[in-house]
Amino acid sequence: MKIANWLENSRHLPTISYSLGLGLIALTVTAIWLADIAFIKEQQRIGVEVNLAGRQRMLSQRIGMIAQNMARFERVNGANPSFTLLGCADQMMRAHVALKSANVELIRSALSEGFSCHVGKPADVPTGKLLPALQAAFFGGKHPLDQMLDEFVETTRRLAQSDPPDEKDIDQIVVLANLHMPVKLNALTNTFQHEGEEALRRLDTITTTMWALTLILIAVEIVLIFRPMARLIQRNMSRIKETLAIAKQRETDLHLANEQLWEGITYARKIQKGLLADVQDMRHSVADVAMLWEPLQVVSGDFVWSSEQYNKVVFFVADCTGHGVPGALLTMIVSSELTKIMDYVDLDDPENLMLYLDKAVRARLGQETQEDDKFAMRESDDGFEAALVIFDRDDNTLTYVGAGIPLFIQSFDGIRRIAADRRHLAYRSLKRPTSFTVHKIDIEPNETFYVATDGATDHIGGKNKRAFGRKRLFEVLESKAYADLETQLDNLKAVLSEYRGEEPARDDYTVLAVTPISAMQLAEKAAE
Repeated sequence: MKIANWLENSRHLPTISYSLGLGLIALTVTAIWLADIAFIKEQQRIGVEVNLAGRQRMLSQRIGMIAQNMARFERVNGANPSFTLLGCADQMMRAHVALKSANVELIRSALSEGFSCHVGKPADVPTGKLLPALQAAFFGGKHPLDQMLDEFVETTRRLAQSDPPDEKDIDQIVVLANLHMPVKLNALTNTFQHEGEEALRRLDTITTTMWALTLILIAVEIVLIFRPMARLIQRNMSRIKETLAIAKQRETDLHLANEQLWEGITYARKIQKGLLADVQDMRHSVADVAMLWEPLQVVSGDFVWSSEQYNKVVFFVADCTGHGVPGALLTMIVSSELTKIMDYVDLDDPENLMLYLDKAVRARLGQETQEDDKFAMRESDDGFEAALVIFDRDDNTLTYVGAGIPLFIQSFDGIRRIAADRRHLAYRSLKRPTSFTVHKIDIEPNETFYVATDGATDHIGGKNKRAFGRKRLFEVLESKAYADLETQLDNLKAVLSEYRGEEPARDDYTVLAVTPISAMQLAEKAAE
């Protein structure tokens, strides 16, 4: 009875209207909040699905690269390629089963595996409730992704268990990994992204409707309670403007930071080029010289160093871990230590020079720091491959020491390869080298030697999406054997670019070409 009398009292109408309006506004805001939460969850699900689909593509490409050269994989990574192939195949299937299940927790679990490639077949999980587009992406078309992935994984397992490896299986894996699988996985990723865009459009519609209703209710409240509600709205609008201003300022700051970062990296390229051997300076010490230095990004993990001491010309080429800024920083450490070592190490003992360099870089990187040292860089496992070449003008000999980077010598009989030791310098996880093979080679007039990092031969391209390889490299160099070295390397760069086609570059690459000159020839050249 008291409640009825209270509702009939006209003095309480503003309070009733105000409370009712606030309640309706609260309901609409809550609806928007719930829609946002639902959208965020859906976007998070789609995000992990997109990431996992992309991870599958990278795993397939990794399988393709391992299958393409299993012996090199074992040599460089120190891991059993067959076991790695089995693990990667199992991981791809686990990811595939997780995506088909539409179970977010299972998808997150598969994504958390990273690139571990550990062995273990997926649990028997049924296919979840998929949208028609996803159903078509997995099971539709002439060669469904589900069937193609089964074929790819089965072929990979068969290859891993065969000895010797079957070339047909290798070719099939490479074609699937580099041609067919990316198309299917890209289509799957696009489907997930399209699903996210549809969810965003639905959210926009709901949000727009709810906000429109909110504005109407606010207008009613303004009419019913006048200034108090108007002041409240004014305060809220002021806060929104402040938030937008802060967001705008942050956007401006972020743009400025991005410009400064790019300027810094670009300037870092100039600094790094300044550390490289100067081709023009080297021309005074040799008959001909040229260098091809191609970073994957703005700066490179490859570098070339040169010096002349006591009628001996020294060339040093290194391929450091990674590329971009991390690789470039490592080249500066190696270059700095090499420069210091050259002041006190005898060039007649190049093996000792390489051992000293390994030791010095390990010390700089903290690779041999005791585990109980709080300053130890336990996560650091960086290093480099290198080739040291010393030409003695007095006796026309070439002394070569290689750690992972071979030496090529071109003469009238063609190009011959001097193999490098299977050594890697400075890595924490690899055994420290205790010796190197020293090759001493007599050089005839007009013979040329080349030092190339593996980025040149590892270019993926051509009709079958295979690595460029050493054989093609020799053919390209021999086709311009009688041209000057700069013309030779310009031609090599053009051929590598054409071979790669639309395939993305995967690593830095460097090629140094030198035609030495004896002391007598140099004197005659100076006299002219």
